[in-house]
Amino acid sequence: MFKVDHTEVLVGRLHGRLFACNNSCPHRGASLVKGELKGDNVVCWMHGYEFNVFTGKLENMKSWKKEDTWMEQSSEWRRACDLILYPIMEKEETIYVCV
Repeated sequence: MFKVDHTEVLVGRLHGRLFACNNSCPHRGASLVKGELKGDNVVCWMHGYEFNVFTGKLENMKSWKKEDTWMEQSSEWRRACDLILYPIMEKEETIYVCV
């Protein structure tokens, strides 16, 4: 992870492919670098939301339902945008990210 101005960028390589994304979870802003990788997804440590690091799409969200009668106070709480991705390339063993 590195920082450009006020933007934290998470950079990695999965299955031989580079990725670069904003380090802030689109759900509630938690630092994704504290999470873990699962398949092609980064899993947010705070609420378990899983975002694909190559497409930016929300792939899975952990269920918070405690029992069948449990109701959320607001469905808006679960809403999340897509992960912000940045163009990335490698040339002569140097990695370039366009932020």
